Amino acid sequence: MDSYLKRKPKKNEDNLSPKKSKKEVCPHGVRCYRRNPHHFKEYDHPHFDLLIGKGDSVNIPDHFPQSKDVYIDQLKILNSLTHNTQSEKQGIQPSSSGTVLSNDSQLQSSSSNVVDRVRLSSKNKTTTFIMENKKNVSKPDDSKTMAQKIKENEPYCLFFSKIPDEPLTCNQQNSITFKDLLCPSLGELKCSLQINFMIDIAWLIEQYIAQGVGKKPLTIIYGDDWPDMEKYIQMMLPNVTSHFMKMKDPFGIHHSKIGIYVYTDHSVRVVVSTANLYFEDWNHYNQGLWVSPKCPVLPDSCKETDGVGVTAFKTNFLLYLKSYNLPILKDWIEYVKRADFSAVRTMFVYSAPGKSYMANTSSHLQRVGDLLSRHVTLPVKTTPESEGPLSWGIIAQASSIGSLGKTPGEWLRKFFLGSLSSHKQNSFTENSNATLNVIYPTVENVLKSFYGPSGGGCLPYSKNTNEKQKWLQDYLHQWKADETHRSRIMPHIKTYCRVSPCLSKLAWFLLTSANLSKSAWGGNIQRDKSVYVRSYEAGVLFLPKFFDEEFFNIKENSDNSNLFPIMYDLPLVPYQSSDYPWCN
Repeated sequence: MDSYLKRKPKKNEDNLSPKKSKKEVCPHGVRCYRRNPHHFKEYDHPHFDLLIGKGDSVNIPDHFPQSKDVYIDQLKILNSLTHNTQSEKQGIQPSSSGTVLSNDSQLQSSSSNVVDRVRLSSKNKTTTFIMENKKNVSKPDDSKTMAQKIKENEPYCLFFSKIPDEPLTCNQQNSITFKDLLCPSLGELKCSLQINFMIDIAWLIEQYIAQGVGKKPLTIIYGDDWPDMEKYIQMMLPNVTSHFMKMKDPFGIHHSKIGIYVYTDHSVRVVVSTANLYFEDWNHYNQGLWVSPKCPVLPDSCKETDGVGVTAFKTNFLLYLKSYNLPILKDWIEYVKRADFSAVRTMFVYSAPGKSYMANTSSHLQRVGDLLSRHVTLPVKTTPESEGPLSWGIIAQASSIGSLGKTPGEWLRKFFLGSLSSHKQNSFTENSNATLNVIYPTVENVLKSFYGPSGGGCLPYSKNTNEKQKWLQDYLHQWKADETHRSRIMPHIKTYCRVSPCLSKLAWFLLTSANLSKSAWGGNIQRDKSVYVRSYEAGVLFLPKFFDEEFFNIKENSDNSNLFPIMYDLPLVPYQSSDYPWCN
């Protein structure tokens, strides 16, 4: 149960008995921020039932934690779902700001506040909700602009999500919120594209509004089909263009998490993330995101192949966008074509559904292995005591695990580890002898998190799958991130890396949406050197070579002043015999 549900009930809130409902009660209680009609069809909200049942004009209680605008919008949705016909007869119409107002009670203004009246019927009673919407400007997260944060976090520009319930995360140099990505200091926004799995459009628009760009053209491509979302967009958001990505493979998902931001000077910025676009993902879970430099527009005379840069990020990013074959992406492909990505130092990695061959590298399995074999140099073992490639261990940290087979040699070691253990002296080798450790939260990790069992909501590992691969226990390690104050926050971030035996250096680092599964990375390599991929995934690979470094340093006492940000603690803590991975 969420920690906020464990608090002592307040008078006139939880101690009153709400009317009975066949629907499941919303687990967020009065903290619910959702403004999607489907959510209100599926869940009951007793705090509204109590207020409506009084039948009198009442104020929204001051101790309700969300802003009163949220409750206004929620009441409007309830009104449209349950009393649409009656509402029309009563003359309830949306105001220009989207707030439901009764025709006989228009906005009453004063220098200090605006009073919004919302009429809602409950059985035979009509209740008017009077909500004071005070003109208080939200305080910024801190005094620094996002442009300043990017400058401070160069050259890697790898950021983590701020978690309000752990204030120490909010003070970290590389912690940001989604709203930071829309900060005016980054440029005057012209339009943006969000490619993601789950999108709560009301929450997303709220972030845009908070930065003064709520009416800018926004395109979304999403993979989780929420009923009534398209209807909501059509009714309320004329500036939003959307496309639901229906997957042909029933076991595949549209899981990529990418943002493209185009500014009025036609420059482009790309963000590759692990976070879905809804409240919990950005406030309750550990996330990671890479923010690109601002890529200026090229002269009209330039070709698509210009501005590719040393990592060919642009080339591979275009291949990814084109793999959708969607008309809705035509303009965005043109924006990317016309941008100069020369300043980008990361490699773009993606998976796209279908058969993948080394020629097009549209699978994580092939793409990562190919890049590592071409660009990563590890110490050569010259004596029995010297450090060699096999002394550098591989760490896979994910928020979910797929069906990996009956034995570790079926896929995990034969193909997955074969890819990740590649380097210049030793390209892709099946059944690698390299050390592999997997970080995934235990039941105890989740139960001790800030949000208790609900903290495991971002960890959809199937119990049935786990029971079929008990051998995986030998590879599993607990979630522990004391150094970054994130142990009690569950990880939705996905990272893969190779670490030195002294635990102070990385040979490479991958941030991606891809969990530890065949669907995301690609299945077994076939005789024709192809692999089958089920899902869309996207990530960025950091290679020291392109940052003019031999290795990435992750310890303060290293010689290099550039410290690469890693979220979890080293050394790792292996599972004990009594530990069990969190499963849903």
